[in-house]
Amino acid sequence: MSRWSENLMTVLDGRATTLETERGPIQVARQGDGPKVMTIHGSPGGFDQGLIWARHLRDGGCELIAPSRPGYLRTPLASGRSPAQQADLYAAMLDTLHISKVAVLGISSGGPSAVHFAARHPNRTSALLLDAAVLLPIAPAINALERAIFESATGTWLSCQIAKRRPKLAATLVVDVLSAGLTKDEKRDAVDWITSNPARLHDVADLPISLAPRKFREPGQRNDESNEINLEPLPFAKITTPTLIAQGTNDAFPLIDHATHAANTMNHAELILVDGGHHGLPWCRHVSAVAQRQLELSLA
Repeated sequence: MSRWSENLMTVLDGRATTLETERGPIQVARQGDGPKVMTIHGSPGGFDQGLIWARHLRDGGCELIAPSRPGYLRTPLASGRSPAQQADLYAAMLDTLHISKVAVLGISSGGPSAVHFAARHPNRTSALLLDAAVLLPIAPAINALERAIFESATGTWLSCQIAKRRPKLAATLVVDVLSAGLTKDEKRDAVDWITSNPARLHDVADLPISLAPRKFREPGQRNDESNEINLEPLPFAKITTPTLIAQGTNDAFPLIDHATHAANTMNHAELILVDGGHHGLPWCRHVSAVAQRQLELSLA
């Protein structure tokens, strides 16, 4: 298993670059061509998750700038433990890349630092996009037994093997884990929609790999959990850029209140609730309105 982890890290290292910035080292990958979209991944995750999640924006004519947040893959935790510090690290990364302005996509646990970036660096933010984002204090949803099983090195390896060899089963597991309140028929319909399109199925099968190797993502996840339990109020009132908040109605995590609170607090926010949507928003049947509006804001 250690050899498998080493091989996976070699592949990941070949897809990204580690930059030295005024705020510390940060790993980043770039894909596509066009207006810049900075994708801030969730927990656990890394630059690879940001690329998978925002593929629709790349395919729509944007360039993705996908960092690994501190504690994930090759970005050391010391580069920024708090969401505000991470936001300033992103700005330093953009300085190093000579990029003046970006749209920002904050995914799940990437939400707090995305909001801080838009508030602290408004002249560098063309739009703020928040997908199933953590925006209020929240405790980890997983218990100790589930953590021991699913977040172990062995559990992560097994998930990757299932995704590689049986992608349709991986899609079923993703929908089951990321949704709440859907009937068996609704879950089956959600899985059928994913598996009916080879590109969607490929992306969903890639999701478990964005959780591995475990030891290179765990420090960031633990830091996120600590931040989120004690999350200080985010600077919503300071956001001046156009903002789109998207949230699934059947997310496994209790985030609808997060989305509605942020939308009611910001001055320039749109809120789209995705009917039947689970936590993996890009792979929900009724996400087209979100994807279209995100692309409009990113290209503006």
